[in-house]
This record gives sequence, structure tokens and C-alpha cells, in this order.
Amino acid sequence: MPDQSLDHSVDAGRNTSADPNALAELADLRSAVETLRRQNAELTALRQKLEDDQRRYREVFDLAPDGYVLTDLDGTITDANRTAAALLSVRQDFLPGKSLLMFIDEAEHAALLARIAQWRTADPDLPSLPMIGRGQIQLRVYKGAPFPAAFALSPSRDRRGEITGLRWLLRDLSESTRTEQALRESEYHYQTLFDNAGDAIFIHNLTGRYLEVNRVACESLGYTREELLQMTPVDVNAPEFVSEIPDRIARLREADHIFFETVYVRRDGTAIPVELNSRMIEYAGGPAVLSIARDITERKRAEVVLTRRAAQLAVLSDVGRQIAAILSLDQVLARAAQLVQESFDYHHVALFLVDHARGELEMKAIAGNFLRLFPLNHRIQIDAGMVGWVGAHGQRLCANDVEAEPHYINFYPEVIPTRSELSVPIRVGEETVGVLDVQSPELNDFDDDDVRVIETLADQIAVAIANARLYEAAQQGRAE
Repeated sequence: MPDQSLDHSVDAGRNTSADPNALAELADLRSAVETLRRQNAELTALRQKLEDDQRRYREVFDLAPDGYVLTDLDGTITDANRTAAALLSVRQDFLPGKSLLMFIDEAEHAALLARIAQWRTADPDLPSLPMIGRGQIQLRVYKGAPFPAAFALSPSRDRRGEITGLRWLLRDLSESTRTEQALRESEYHYQTLFDNAGDAIFIHNLTGRYLEVNRVACESLGYTREELLQMTPVDVNAPEFVSEIPDRIARLREADHIFFETVYVRRDGTAIPVELNSRMIEYAGGPAVLSIARDITERKRAEVVLTRRAAQLAVLSDVGRQIAAILSLDQVLARAAQLVQESFDYHHVALFLVDHARGELEMKAIAGNFLRLFPLNHRIQIDAGMVGWVGAHGQRLCANDVEAEPHYINFYPEVIPTRSELSVPIRVGEETVGVLDVQSPELNDFDDDDVRVIETLADQIAVAIANARLYEAAQQGRAE
């Protein structure tokens, strides 16, 4: 049976007091909304399809086996695929904005320009025009040799049918096309790696003439590439290593691969220690030497620092052992000054003891280059100069540039070339009993490790002084 309730609801709807015109307008509005919604969905689908098509086009364009180049009517490149860039031995992003004619042999420019010119005068109302042509041209690798290639040239049109540019298809016709193209790509990547390597690279023949150098080699030595290609290893090696060059080449002929260290000299005269990894290669049809030079300046500095630290530790042990065995105070001081000067090669080492009664410091031991300048009874007023200031305050004073240190005093400026000075207190308990003073003719010659070593030596000397004084007091007691 029919649903009576539905009939009643429909009748009830028909009996409502709603305005028929309003209901009609509402229905039209709903229809319009649905239409807009449907159109929006269609537009979204079309937009997505367009993006997908553009992406697929780009993938096909870039991965095509032939070179495709788009230009305007003047021959200026607007786009090119990867194959075209590899064909011309340049980066893909290098091509836009360049004239395609720069990659075509000059002898063929006139004929191509004449063909292109007909498009400028062509009737735009013609439904279609044949390709400008197919044929062969001599393409030229960027700044390189020409090679034969096939081309096909056709116009690009806008929506109104007007010709706005040209489409070029380029194909290498040289023998072993794929092999040569791979070789050009390989050479391009090799050149990129060669020029951007982190170390300097040199290639020279067996007579020594440089055949190729990379960017780092030019920058590290301060010469241009053209200048280095007119030079030999004799010109860049330090004079003391030049005599070794023939022997190295002889060793290379036998071993084919050697490591060695040498010193290069920059254009400005700066010496650069380098480690060379050299091997025999074939280059430009003949035997040659490939050398990779690594700057080892920092490594050499680190080796010097490590050697110096090891020596310092050995000296600390030796000085402590030797002066601890001496019971005479004068001998302790003299031996300590001598050991410090010999072990660390400072040009002046002096030991002072504080004379509180006279308010002075008396030099009790000296070693180095200025023995004849200072008598052992040389005295300095408390708080005068770096030694006097340390004796008065009981704190170390380090001047890596004595000209900038207000407490520095040079008693013989015409004779003593001191540039750095370090004065440390010798303390027994809370009492400052003396000062250990070391001087160097080099700027910035004292680092934190040097300061710690000298302070440790001062502590050892303080212990030896205390022991010597106790021994002398005991000896005096026995005598009394």
C-alpha cells in the first residue's frame, strides 16, 4: 500500500503559506551554487592536469636523447635541455641568455641568419609553414673545437599564431657519438673536480714544464694559470730542495708513485711546507707527472708544539732532579738558570732573590747572551721594571710585546733585542723570595703552556731554595 504519511506531508507542504516566488528563487540559487561547485571542481582538475602535463613535458624535455634548444628570433637561448648542455660541454643553467650562434662555426652564421630572416617576413595568416630546414652544421664546444651535428629548425607560435621563436633539435653526428658525448661529460666533470679540489694539483712533463694546474695551485702560490704554465718545479721549490727534483723524477720512473715533503715559495717569498703525492700518468699523448700538493703548515706547527711540549716535560723532570740534589744555594740558582736557558733556548734567563732589608732584588744567577752585561750583584729596586713589579706583588707578569708593557725596562736598548718577557715569582709558602725572569727576541713567544712550565720551574726552584737554606742552617748549627 502507498505510504499515507508521505501523502499527508506533501499535502501539508502544499498548504503552507510560503511565497511561491521565494521558493523558486531558492531553487535557482541552489542550482547556481551547485553549478559553481561543479565548475570549481572541474577547474581544479584542469589545473592539476596542466601541472602534471607541464611536469611530464619537462621530464621528457630534459631526458630526451637529442639536444633541444629554444631561442627567440634573434637566436638568444631561452631554454635548453640537459642533452643540449652536455653536447655543448656547459652547465644547463649557463645557456639561457646566451646566443646560440656562439656555439656554431662562424662560417655558417650567414646562411643560418638568412634562413631565420624569412620568418620575420612570413605571412602570419598562413595556417602552417614548413620547417626552415634540416641539415648539418658545425657546432662548437664552448671555447673548444667544432664537431659535425644534424639540426632541425621549426618556428614557435603564440596563441594568436604569430611566430615568437625557434625550436632547434641538435644531434651529434661525429663517430662514436655516445662515447664522445660521455667523454665530454666526463671531461667536464673532471675539470670541475680538478679546479675545485681542496689541494693544489700540478701536471708537468718529464722535462719539468707544467702542462696543467688547478685553481688552488694558482691561489696558494699567488700566480695566474698562464704564469704557472710557463714555469717548472724549479721555479716554485725552495732553493735548498731544487737539487732533489731530478732524483724524485728518477724514483718516480722506477716506483710509479711516491710521497715526499718539500717547501714551495709563494710569489711574495713566503715559504709553504707541502706534502706531495706524485705518480706517473699519460697526459697529452706522453708520460707526465701528476702531483697533489697539500699544505702542511698547520701540521708542522702542531709538530713543533708537540715536540716543544715533550721537551718541556722532560726538562721539568730533569731540572727538578738536578737542582734537588744540590744543597748549595748559589749552585742551585746557577744550575737552574743554566738548565732553563739551555733547554728552552731563551736568549736571557736570570734569577733574582728579594733583599727585603734594602728594598731591592739582587741578581744571583744569569744565563744566555748577556752574561757580560750584568754583574751577579746587579740590583733592581722593588717595583721597578717587570722583575721589580713581580717581586713587589708576588704575581706573574707576561709581556708578549714589551713595547706595550708599561712596566718593561731595557737597561741596554742598543744591545738587548728583547721582544717578549716573562717574569714569575719564586714563592716559599706565602713569601715571595725571588723572581725567575726569561726573555725572548721573538714577539708573542710565550703561550699558556710556556707560562705554566716556567711557573712549575719556579716552584721547583723554590723547593730547592728552601732545602738549600735548611741545609745551610743545619750546617751553621753544627758549626756553632
